[in-house]
Amino acid sequence: MAEDGAMVEVWRGDFAESCHAGHAVVCNASGDVIWEWGDPRAVRLPRSSIKMLQALAMVESGAADRLGPEELALACASHQAAPMHVSRVTRWLADLGLGDADLLCGTALPLDRDSRIAMLRADITPTQIHHQCSGK
Repeated sequence: MAEDGAMVEVWRGDFAESCHAGHAVVCNASGDVIWEWGDPRAVRLPRSSIKMLQALAMVESGAADRLGPEELALACASHQAAPMHVSRVTRWLADLGLGDADLLCGTALPLDRDSRIAMLRADITPTQIHHQCSGK
């Protein structure tokens, strides 16, 4: 695996509080690399860290104008499948004429401890709506 390049240092007075490393590339309009840190050819799976960028298409297209702040928040992040999350995803899907079967994220037990324990005790099978990515 390629070694990360130093990217950001955070200083608090004379004390280096934190240092962040990674891989990054800045390209011009032609696609030519003009700056790079670490290995510009390193492959990484950004997973949940880019959900807000994926939701940006909804904002730029105007589709987000029909969303409330709760739906936009669900589109931008992972959730814990607490009752407030599950009810909002369920309502959002219903408003679109969709349901659990229309999701492709797979099933998962809630990350919310109380919800997970309650489902296990009640022998309730989790659905895709419980998956932390169901809002995306």
